[in-house]
Amino acid sequence: PPPPFFFHAEDGILDAQESRGLWDVYKRQIFKINKRYVIPSISKGNLTLTKKNKTILVTASAKRLGKLIAHHLVREGWGVAVHYNKSKQLAEETVDELLKMGGKVTLHQADLTITSDINKLIKDLEEQDLIWSGLINNAGYFNYDDGVNFDSASLYNHMSVNFTAPTILTQALAKYTLNLKKKKRSEQGFVINIIDAKIFGLNPDYYTYTLSKQAMYGLTKMSALSYSTCLRVNGIAPGITLLAPGQDEKAFRKSHKKNLLKSSSTVEEILNTIKLIIHSKSMTGHVILLDGGAHLAPPRRDVGL
Repeated sequence: PPPPFFFHAEDGILDAQESRGLWDVYKRQIFKINKRYVIPSISKGNLTLTKKNKTILVTASAKRLGKLIAHHLVREGWGVAVHYNKSKQLAEETVDELLKMGGKVTLHQADLTITSDINKLIKDLEEQDLIWSGLINNAGYFNYDDGVNFDSASLYNHMSVNFTAPTILTQALAKYTLNLKKKKRSEQGFVINIIDAKIFGLNPDYYTYTLSKQAMYGLTKMSALSYSTCLRVNGIAPGITLLAPGQDEKAFRKSHKKNLLKSSSTVEEILNTIKLIIHSKSMTGHVILLDGGAHLAPPRRDVGL
């Protein structure tokens, strides 16, 4: 099968390319894709401290997009709960970077296919000093199959990481926030699901992955309805954003040119959208599509092929 493509494979149960220098590779790629996007060196004195008694769980935040989201949130003044599965060394390095920025950061390991790991993660978040205010379901399992050759293991892994774990974590945050309300704390939590523009321009490739992301889309709508008294739930559906490990920039740019706008989502756009959702108190049940218009003229096969 073809290798994983896009930014999807964050830190689910498979961790491709766990090398120490991978972060530097990602940074170089981002600089090439979007020269305006730079992760600045920020001193503690420059941080906004008003949100630092509140924490946001970002799943799969040891590397790639999750790591960039964590950096963004710390710059915005939030506490961050960094989650990883197998990338312990990368996660520890990420935490060190965030602490040097002056962030309030905690580190959590959990395999999102194992219920006991998810429950322990929830317990740790509930028992910490910081108020658990937000959840960004960024972790993704992404592996090739199609409707004929998929097996039960592939279906289970995709659904566990991309749908079941986000569902359980969302429920836990809702219960946690309702308990705060009982203590007369006027808290409103929020959830942001990182989905995929692919579900708005379907093709038959990556069959069980696509099913799991469609399920996450449904979760966004249903949980926004079910938890409206305590949570706002929204989603972001990016297109091609980061180079896949082993992919060259020429192929990356070529895939962008196939879109109507001859471009796709950038890291900066995703971070700006996260900021918009967090601060838009009237927004819930909405999924923001960032794909350069690809959904209006979707390819017959996945662009990664």
